[in-house]
Formats: sequence, structure tokens, C-alpha cells
Amino acid sequence: MAIRKKYIFGLILAVLVLTFVLTKWNTWFLNPPEPPYSPAHSPGQILLTWSADAASTRDVTWQGDTLTRIARLELTGNAHPGDTIRYESTPKIIRTSGGAAAYIKISLKDLQPGTKYRYRVANDNQYSDWFDFSIQSSADSTYSFCFFGDVQDSVNGRTGEIFHRAVEYLKNPAFLVFIGDIVERPHDAYWAEWFRAGGTLLQTIPVIATPGNHEFYKGVFPNLDQRWDAHFSIPQNGPSNFRRSVCYWDYQNTRFISLDSNGIEGIPSALEQQKWLKKVLENTHQKWIIVLIHHSLYSTTSGHNYFYLRTLFKPLFDKYHVDLVLSGHDHVYGRAAHIPSGVSGEKQGPVYVVSHTSPKYYDIGFSKVMDKMATNTAMYQLFKVSADSINFRAFTYDGTNFDSLTLLRDKNGNRIIREYSPQSDEKYLKPSERFIRKSSKKELEKYYLDMQEWKKTR
Repeated sequence: MAIRKKYIFGLILAVLVLTFVLTKWNTWFLNPPEPPYSPAHSPGQILLTWSADAASTRDVTWQGDTLTRIARLELTGNAHPGDTIRYESTPKIIRTSGGAAAYIKISLKDLQPGTKYRYRVANDNQYSDWFDFSIQSSADSTYSFCFFGDVQDSVNGRTGEIFHRAVEYLKNPAFLVFIGDIVERPHDAYWAEWFRAGGTLLQTIPVIATPGNHEFYKGVFPNLDQRWDAHFSIPQNGPSNFRRSVCYWDYQNTRFISLDSNGIEGIPSALEQQKWLKKVLENTHQKWIIVLIHHSLYSTTSGHNYFYLRTLFKPLFDKYHVDLVLSGHDHVYGRAAHIPSGVSGEKQGPVYVVSHTSPKYYDIGFSKVMDKMATNTAMYQLFKVSADSINFRAFTYDGTNFDSLTLLRDKNGNRIIREYSPQSDEKYLKPSERFIRKSSKKELEKYYLDMQEWKKTR
């Protein structure tokens, strides 16, 4: 009898597990077929980035068709007016289920601070337009950058309006930061949409990025789209199994560190990133440290809880005085500036910011650690970094200044947080249309109750 009960119990458990897997099959494993594509012979999807010394180098990547034999770049600058430097490179062919394309990367070295440059690229004899960029003067210790969360827009979407509005507000950002999920799926059509939305911003302002789960092909072991590192020039300073996604960039007084939360597929991969991060932080001497990681250690969306990321990385963030942790994935805005440090004698840990630029809005989880939260709007964030402060402002889709914060250091190196809340939360805390459609009356009542309880703690 006991054996029979165990058998029945095991059978029921197996059926429940199988049912659960089947309900999640499309989410975990289904890769919709990529529509056929055929790039033009003329240069397309041109991107300005960097992977070495930001004060003297830039990289340019672009796409062509498989008939491209010789790729060229011409560069001229005001330091040597009239002189044109010519570079050549052999294209790399990348084949996917929808087609094939050539990808090119050329590194520009020995650039001079305070200098304006102009470049154009060519596939054989098909040339692009000319594009301008500048290398910041070494005498200028203050810089700014734009931060964009998940994009995930449809073809002919509207996120380009946000990109251009952010850059117009800052006037002259040093670079743009993307936190992953740039594309809805790893398809050429979605990559083309991101480049269309960014327009000439992507050819004239350097871009750095960390990958999100939508840049991966789904599976038991997800694979990062080859087009990721064909577009983005990733510094090869990461751990051996994560050279395509984990790295750090240095810009003036700041170290930016990219971690791959999608690539954690078990204990070995988790410990490999953790060990690498510890070594990098031990050898960081910049004034400010900013971490980019797609999944947030402190989620803002209902049902998300990445506790393993907190276990892996928060002790290191606290011990080595990481200042900012920028994340996405949740499609909800959240900012937490008062999470205690785990280091004895220190009150303040990093400031955590979760955001998105996507037209998709998810449900707020009303995390008690979050000081500000918002849904029902896409967001963009602007940062200004100086020797003694980081000024941060978050804007809604329509340009409303929703959240502001200044992070300071006193003479002893201790963090000081100054917060400003120019916009009331009420409008942006209401449930999304998506939540209203799928929820029962009881679930909606609980949502409003949780909202009121969260507001009481602010």
C-alpha cells in the first residue's frame, strides 16, 4: 500500500510539473521564426562606440550585404584639416535563420582630446553620409550621459522620440547607455528598428550597452545573438566565458561595469562573474562606480524577485562602495536610495534605478525599498557627473521631470543623498491597462490597498 501511495504521489507530481512546463513553454523555449531579410549593399546600421581608452579611441561598426568585399572608413579632424586617414577591414558574415549579412568593425586610435572628427564608411564603392563626433577635452572634468531602459519597440514605433528628446535636453551628452532588451526579438527587422529610431544619434554619440534576455535565443541554455557583439564593441576584459557581455569601461573619473544576469545558468557561471567582479572592484581607483545589469537586484514588478542576484552581488556592491546600479527588465520605474549597506558602520549602500523606454507597461509590485515608482509611462534618465557629485533626473514620456536626486561625497568619502520629488506619484501609480484586463475585482482591490500602504511609508 505504501509503495502504491508513493507511486500515485510521484505520478501526480510529474503531471503537475509537466503542466507547469507546458504553460511556460513559449516563454522559456519558443523562438518565433525570423522573417527573411536581405541587407542593402550600401552601409547600414552604423554605430559609434568604444572598447579601449575613451580619451583617445572610438570604434565604428556597420552592416552590409554578403557581396561586400572591402569595407572602408575615412576620417578627418580639425587637428589636421584637409588630411584624411583611410582604414580598411574585411567583413565578417553572420548567418541566421532569416538570412545573412556582413558586419564590419574598425577601431580609430590616437584621437586627440578636444578635437572634432568627421567620418564616413563604405562597402566597396557605396559610401554613407558624413558623421561628426568629438573627443571631450581633458581639461573638462564634468560630463553627462543618457540612460535608457528596455526599448522593445515594434517596427515603426515611437521610442525614437524619447531618444531625441533626451539628447536635446542634455545638449551634448558624452555617450548613451542602454540596459538591454534593445530589440523585441533577435531579428534583423528589430535591430533595424532600433537604428531607425536612434537615427544619427547612434552615429555621432558613442553607445555602451549590456544585453537583456530579448537579445538571447531561448532554450535550456540561451544563446546571445551574434549580432550583439557585431554591433557593440565589447572590451575584452571580462571573465573567459563572458567576453561577449561582461566587461568594464572607464570614462574620466567613473568606472562602468557590465554584468550579465542572463548568463547565470548555474553555480559555476554565477561564481565566475562574482569572482571577476570582486577582482575588478578591488582594483578600481575611479571616484565613481556605476554597475549595469539587466535584471534588477530589487525588482519593481509584481512577481519578480531576483534574490540570487542580491546574494551574489550586493555584498560586493556594499563592500567596494558601488555608487549606482542601473537596471531594466521590469517595464516599471523604480528608484531606491536608502537600502542599508551590509558593511558594518556604513548606513548607505548604492542607489538602485530600474527603468524602461518601452511602450509596454507592467504591474507595480510596490516594493517597500523603493522611494519612487511609476508605471503607465516610458521613461528616460539624464546624468551629470562631476568630481564631487552625480546629478540624476528621470523624465516621463511627455518630458515631465518625475524624479531627481544628487549623490555627493563629503571630505571623508561618505555618500550624501539629496532627493527632489518634483512630480506627485499618484498619476503614475494607477494600474496599467494590461493589469486591469487580466485582473479580478478582488485583485484590483488588493492593488489599490498595496498602493495606499506603500504611500504611507514614503
